[in-house]
Amino acid sequence: MKQLHKNIKIFYLATTLTTLAASLPHAVLTVLLFAKGLSLTQIMLVQATYSLVILISEYPSGLLADLYSKKVLFLWAKVFLSGMFLLVWLGESFQTILLAWACYGLAMALESGTLDAQLINELKHQAQNCLVAKFISNTNRLDLIGALFGGVLGSWLYYRLGIKFYLVSVLLTLVAFLAVRYGYIEEVTDSSKQNLKQSLSKQVVTGFSELRHSRQLRLMIALTIAGQFFFQAHYQLWQALFLKQGFNKEQFYIYYVIFQLISLGAYSLPVKLETSAIKRWYGLSLIGLLTSSVLLVITDKMSFLLSYLVLVFIFTFFEYFSNVLFSKTVSKTHISSLTSLRSSCGRLSSLVSLLLSSLLLTYLSVKVVVLLNFILAMSASLGVIYLALKDKTAQT
Repeated sequence: MKQLHKNIKIFYLATTLTTLAASLPHAVLTVLLFAKGLSLTQIMLVQATYSLVILISEYPSGLLADLYSKKVLFLWAKVFLSGMFLLVWLGESFQTILLAWACYGLAMALESGTLDAQLINELKHQAQNCLVAKFISNTNRLDLIGALFGGVLGSWLYYRLGIKFYLVSVLLTLVAFLAVRYGYIEEVTDSSKQNLKQSLSKQVVTGFSELRHSRQLRLMIALTIAGQFFFQAHYQLWQALFLKQGFNKEQFYIYYVIFQLISLGAYSLPVKLETSAIKRWYGLSLIGLLTSSVLLVITDKMSFLLSYLVLVFIFTFFEYFSNVLFSKTVSKTHISSLTSLRSSCGRLSSLVSLLLSSLLLTYLSVKVVVLLNFILAMSASLGVIYLALKDKTAQT
């Protein structure tokens, strides 16, 4: 138990450092890539390459994580992430930047479902199920804090150091690598030795068999898919929407900080999986979503802002609930591959949302497009949670 808690602390440290390293360029990324000579079209291709690499490689990397060492894959993810930073720092051509973002996508895919999945497995194995939600909450909160602090720090560093600030990212990633390499102890169990003998094809078959026989897992994947229609419209269009509503663009950084703080608040709530608790917050969420949907149409800026913030809070909590229930339900044998599969389904959903939004924006206003995405996400999410609640009620 003592080693488990030490491993968790090392994972928290590595996650925070990695998130901080990756988020340093976020506030100045477009400015930075323009300075590298890329056009807006090329920047879009770079982002598309990143998404495509993750989509292609995430599930196979999850299979490898189930069969082989999760620690080794996590460390390789840090190697590719450092490679990405160095390529951006040294590269001057579009092809080099494209390769850098391909490395970035591979790093994110390799990391998915590795040490986090292993620690969840160990908490469940040692009858510490009550700590699973706390672990997921802490991980997500540290991600948000790292991203928030990293974006602000990176903006300051870029205008003082220039592109050399990527060396700070390399240094932070190196510290995370060394902390895990020498401080994180991965226990080799009999079951893991047995997994080494299994073929990838057998792992795929048994994994999908588990998914087929677990309606709860399928519902949590569906909840992730539904939520992406909200999050992609939020992430990609909130600035355009706020401009349309008459908000001052010079204050956008304030709203960005507020969004992060609201997400922190959502991830700080206790997730109780008892039927009565789910019914209670489901009812509150239903009221909040319906009220916010009506207020979004109103032109008054304060009513609009308040309703928008409520939606961010509720959908962030939905995603948190999905993470907790999925992690507690999935088996130890397939936790990495099925977690990666769930993530891949979410990324595919986000791609569909972006393509549909791009098409609709040629005919409709940004506000209408955002509302359509939000309504679709609300209807689907509430429907999925209702089915999950109905299943739990039937079991009691």
